[in-house]
Amino acid sequence: MNGVRAFDEELKAFAADLRRLRLDRGNRSYRELATRAAKSKTGIRLPVPTQSDAFRGDRLPGLDGLMGLVRILHSYDEFGQERPVPPHNSPELEPWRRRWRDLAALAPLRRSPAPEPAAAPARANRFVLAHVLTTRTNNNYCAAFSPDGRILAVSGEDDEDTMVQLWDPVLGLPIGTLNGQRGALSLAFSPDSKVLAVGDMAGTVGLWDTTTLRPTGPPLPGSRGSIDAIAFTPDGGILVAADDEGIVHRWRMATEETLGSPLIGHSGEIRAMACLPDGGLLAAMRDGHAVRVWDLTANRTLGSPLIGSMRGPLSAAFSADGSLLATVGREESALWDTATSTVVRSLDGAAGSGAAVAFSQDGRLLATMSGGGTVRLWNPSTGAPSGPPLTGHNDLLDVLAVSPDGRMIAACGETDALVVYHDRPHAEPAPTRPLAARALASALREHQAVALPPLSSETGVALRRPAFSPDGGRLLVRTEDRRVLTWDPAARVQLPESLPTPGSTAPWGLGFPADGGPAVLWTPGLPLSRPLSLVRHVAFCGATGPVAVIGAEGRVSVLNTAAAHVPDGVSDVYALAAGPEWSVLAAAMGERVVLWDPADRAPTGLELEGHLSGVGSLAFSPDGKLLATGDIDGHVMLWDVTALRAPGRRLSGHTGPVHDLAFSPQGHRLASASEDGTVQLWDPATGRPATDLPLTGHAGAVRGVAFSPDASLLASAGDDGTVRCWLVPTARAR
Repeated sequence: MNGVRAFDEELKAFAADLRRLRLDRGNRSYRELATRAAKSKTGIRLPVPTQSDAFRGDRLPGLDGLMGLVRILHSYDEFGQERPVPPHNSPELEPWRRRWRDLAALAPLRRSPAPEPAAAPARANRFVLAHVLTTRTNNNYCAAFSPDGRILAVSGEDDEDTMVQLWDPVLGLPIGTLNGQRGALSLAFSPDSKVLAVGDMAGTVGLWDTTTLRPTGPPLPGSRGSIDAIAFTPDGGILVAADDEGIVHRWRMATEETLGSPLIGHSGEIRAMACLPDGGLLAAMRDGHAVRVWDLTANRTLGSPLIGSMRGPLSAAFSADGSLLATVGREESALWDTATSTVVRSLDGAAGSGAAVAFSQDGRLLATMSGGGTVRLWNPSTGAPSGPPLTGHNDLLDVLAVSPDGRMIAACGETDALVVYHDRPHAEPAPTRPLAARALASALREHQAVALPPLSSETGVALRRPAFSPDGGRLLVRTEDRRVLTWDPAARVQLPESLPTPGSTAPWGLGFPADGGPAVLWTPGLPLSRPLSLVRHVAFCGATGPVAVIGAEGRVSVLNTAAAHVPDGVSDVYALAAGPEWSVLAAAMGERVVLWDPADRAPTGLELEGHLSGVGSLAFSPDGKLLATGDIDGHVMLWDVTALRAPGRRLSGHTGPVHDLAFSPQGHRLASASEDGTVQLWDPATGRPATDLPLTGHAGAVRGVAFSPDASLLASAGDDGTVRCWLVPTARAR
């Protein structure tokens, strides 16, 4: 028997036994098993895609992943009741461990692919590797381009959570994260690119405004199973989603109400859907090996399944007009004509494990991926290859997306890498980049920050905390002599703008509220609970407020709200920070940091203790899960706000007091400014420096730091009267 076929048959039998074990233990859903693992405190992680692959026999899971799944299944008894998770050396697990070893020994060796024949000159590869980006997740399993090609959405999972991240695929810069969206398994943009629909493992669909990155309303209820496929009708009027049992749900977008009864015609997971202009819906199965056609207007299926001879495709995709279906599997891949249920052509070389497939919206390009990340391009009209494979990276990838115009291709998978290729037409050869530009790209690729020439105030007066406007077009810096200087950070010129300043006060706070308008404390119209002779720090929350300030006497005052509360005993405060949505306030009081809910009338707050010297700077991460604190001994500490009883992590690198802290808008970097004249960049996930060396150049203490909204630029201000800006790398070293 062929070795590959023998391995596949044994793997299918192994998966069948796993399914029987799951059935014997109460037939728990993927979501229930993942939740049980998370609550078990064993460190076992069971992502839905991993469970799906294991139970279907699509690939051999790693030994640790398999044994984790088996242990969680054995944490239910034969009556489906919970019991303790068995230890890793439990005798009942040994048969599964032996079977895995036998399968691993039987698995065929991965051979290097045969050299590709030389492409004809007319078919030379026009795509180049444009970006290798680093996501905040280490297992990415879904990606989609917006119809206008300006946004690339990627869903993934890290050690603790799942998230959807948005990127600018042209510039290779992060746009933002959909905060609050969990368990995303499928993505679809509305035809006008204004809404992103996200299907999750909880059986609901979230709708997000792509401009504000906020939900348009509450999630749409779907089913008890996970939402594995999702699509808009061509006019954007209806959203269609399929769950993991093959049931199709519909909503009318104008009212976000359920449209008709669920469509039932499959018995298993739907791998691809296409909504047609004539009101039809095409759906392709993963294991049912068939294509079903629905009439969405009449709410019924049409005829028998179109295709019934596919051999277990791992991935499938329809062309936009529904005329073609591409399927990629472990053993064979093909291009089908859905009208005649015939194979147009076999896609030789596209089959293999880790398969993925995607069409461009205009139907002119088909991309497939297999073998751990090799992307192949095809002409859908003929089924012939269109140039040599795309390579240039070393990551294990199994997720693929093609931009609507076919000019960009994105790939991601079981690492934190996001690979983006750009089309370079022969008629428009890419110009040779100057040596300086190549050196800059190399430095950023090697994860080194690049310093720009300093911006100097005309009098050399000492500068304090900087602030970027929400659009990144202005950089405001307050001076020690109570003025506000404004620069254009891109053009690197000082602007003639001025802001009203308090005429008789010492240094005060400056920042931007969420509505985008500049704000300077002590301007007319701000209600004060009592006169303040000095405002030395400010924290903004929300679009119109509230605002918290520290007065000269070291007490905290809250402006623009009557509901906020400051606990008794909060005095002699030196630094102040507010969490997102005004959820928590933190105040530095000597060596202690006090946290409290400003809406809670409780008399005291929770204290963090760990610093051995006075704390002078505070910053919350954008999601509010981390609090960074800095003291006069030069130490930075990171605290988990969701588990405040746990000790903080100490970050050591400065030799002087830490004057300011700032998280990047995406939360993946933390910057600290110190009396020692340096700026340190940190990775909050690991607590380690994000660059090999601290950022230097100031001829004195650094008093403030700020990230631009896209996190590509870091600004610092110091006693030497200069503002220094660094280009911050967004791609990791390879």
